[in-house]
Amino acid sequence: MKQLFDLFPLAIFAGVFFLTKDMIQATAALIVASAIQLIVDYARRRTVQKTHLYTFLILLVFGGLTIFLRDETFIKWKPTVVYWIFSLVFLGSQFIGKKLMVQRMVEGMLSQAPHLSLTMPDSKWMPLNACWVLFFVGLGFINLFVAFSFSEEVWVTFKLVGLTVIMLVFLIAQFVYLSRFMVEVDAKESTADSVDSNETKD
Repeated sequence: MKQLFDLFPLAIFAGVFFLTKDMIQATAALIVASAIQLIVDYARRRTVQKTHLYTFLILLVFGGLTIFLRDETFIKWKPTVVYWIFSLVFLGSQFIGKKLMVQRMVEGMLSQAPHLSLTMPDSKWMPLNACWVLFFVGLGFINLFVAFSFSEEVWVTFKLVGLTVIMLVFLIAQFVYLSRFMVEVDAKESTADSVDSNETKD
């Protein structure tokens, strides 16, 4: 359900474009849909995902320029800018902070599955983080290639379907790799560890 909610603005963008064949109207619809996504997210959780917020701010800049100057070039560049910013964040985590971005992300996901524990050696995190850096850099270039080498119809379809499939395949590959280091933890053992940890803090 969350994945469908994340794709909501992009689906609206593609739907309006194919109905009107007008990139300007589609961009305006994308901005409105993204704003609705933030509002709904806040109403449900009393907070908004930082990824959604930062992406929305970038959209306001590039989408606003697209509408104001009536130039589709800006909205075509927007995904690339987002991907390259993500790559810089992952790269920067190698020099700033105690943990790499990919490690924070994986540990955050595993916190939702207390029955699983990750036993991956520390030496494996750096190459994995580098994979994410290269992945986002590559996505940025792929987006530019499709956006400026093919028709707008092809680019919008690729943005909705192609990029989503590429991301899904990459995430599955990451999960397969990480699964080698995942072990199931007995629920009682996990609870006991949590209690011991709390007692230690006290």
